[in-house]
Amino acid sequence: MMLELFAHPEWARALGLLVAAAILALGAARAVARRRRHTLMGPEFRPAPSLPGDTLLALALVAIAVALLGLRWGEQSTRVLARGVDVVFLLDVSRSMDASDVPPSRLARAQRGVAELLARLEPQDRAALAVFGSRGALLTPLTPDRAALLEFTSSVDTDLIHPAGSHLASGLSESLQAFARGSDRSRVIFVLSDGERPQRGGRADAAELVRAQVRVLAAALGTDVGATVPDHGVPLRDAAGRIVHTRRDAQRLAHLADATDGQLFLGDAWGVFDFDAAASAIRRDAVGTHGEWVERRVAAVRVAPFAAVAFVLLCLEGLPARQRVWRVLTRLRRGRDRRAAFALAALLASIPMASIPMGAPDASARERMQIAALEARLLASPRNPRLLVQLGRARFENGERDAAARAFTAAALLASDPQLASLAYYDLGVTLIASGDLASARDAFFDALALDPDDRHARFNLEWTLRALEVQSPPQPAMPSPPRSPERGPDPKQREESPRASDSQLPGDTPGPVPDAATRARLLSRVPDDPARSLRSAAQPAGDERPRAGPVW
Repeated sequence: MMLELFAHPEWARALGLLVAAAILALGAARAVARRRRHTLMGPEFRPAPSLPGDTLLALALVAIAVALLGLRWGEQSTRVLARGVDVVFLLDVSRSMDASDVPPSRLARAQRGVAELLARLEPQDRAALAVFGSRGALLTPLTPDRAALLEFTSSVDTDLIHPAGSHLASGLSESLQAFARGSDRSRVIFVLSDGERPQRGGRADAAELVRAQVRVLAAALGTDVGATVPDHGVPLRDAAGRIVHTRRDAQRLAHLADATDGQLFLGDAWGVFDFDAAASAIRRDAVGTHGEWVERRVAAVRVAPFAAVAFVLLCLEGLPARQRVWRVLTRLRRGRDRRAAFALAALLASIPMASIPMGAPDASARERMQIAALEARLLASPRNPRLLVQLGRARFENGERDAAARAFTAAALLASDPQLASLAYYDLGVTLIASGDLASARDAFFDALALDPDDRHARFNLEWTLRALEVQSPPQPAMPSPPRSPERGPDPKQREESPRASDSQLPGDTPGPVPDAATRARLLSRVPDDPARSLRSAAQPAGDERPRAGPVW
């Protein structure tokens, strides 16, 4: 009975075993921890009372299991596209259907009911015929052929299935086989029975019907007074010799109909029920010939509330104790917990400066906070080349040139995108020029050009570095522009004022224009090729003129 409340009752046993095993493991681990604590601290040691984290973890596991099972709680409206209806008429052919309390017999009135309902279906609807006694059987597939179904229905009798019995659950299971998987047509099983269950067991499970999106409608035939069951002209007797007396059991059918959003129809003393209302109930979700959107009330599966409860419990289980928080703050104040410092810096960097009531920090403080925030992000994603480029730029602006060079080198080696790797090598070259290492800067610019031969900024800086190496003198403050932002190049106005402009000079040079193309080619020809340059140029896609991609700064 309880499993009918869940959308996936077939998972109940496995999830129950997993949760029980996890709770037992947690209990065993806690017992071992208590024994070790008593060994170390002595039996007189009593920890401060608190809610154990194992209890929170066990409750979270239970909440996750309930969420996976899909608890059905309340109802919700859903819109479906109706394109006709598929209905299976399920006839009861047990011996009790021979009773004549509704003349001529209950089975004859059930056959008449099927004929009346078939006559009220629309041309685009399909129907099938199934029966159940001691077991279920699907007699026909879904078909629009009304005449064939009427012929099959009229030939059904209580001798069709042996041995005698009344197993409604088996009939419902066989009826489900008629529906095609993945079909968006409305699905209905119409049960015509007296509802009697002479033997124990065989209770119809509505959970499987709900999962298959099948509504069950039922017509309860017979009377509450009941009648005897005829057996070759005499009343049927049981094994003890007593006369068998059968009565209608409408509650059994009503429970099944309510669980599947269906409806029950009661037959009168002549076995007649409201055929028009029953046909309308069959076609409730199948209006229109070409398909229309209709509202359907279905049982609501509650997953999000239990998932949220599990999330909160896990968060509570992960919170440190008060002493642990104080210990972390003490270590942070003494500068011993670098990871905690990164996390705190990332938190401070994410707060807008306008929201801080005190005076705004200076530029160097903001740069240090920015560097700490990037380092904290790299703890979670240490192989992210875009974060490494951003960290190198922040370190360069803060004057940490060696650290910036390491970040740019790591980004260039980790980047799988040639454009991003070229950007990292370019920024590495600018950083090495600022550090005075012209030879390494030359190699970095060669690598940048090998990955992106059309980068005129890297070409200009390479020519500048080659001229500086040629005159064998370190450059003066006039040097190439600082590292570029990954998402955009230098400002055109800044490029005119940078060493790439016409007034870029080296120490000892006389003022004059920038060397022409022939002079640049002569200078480049004096430098031996990088052995990896040809391979990188060959790896660069031909005709790739896409703009430089990069992270959002």
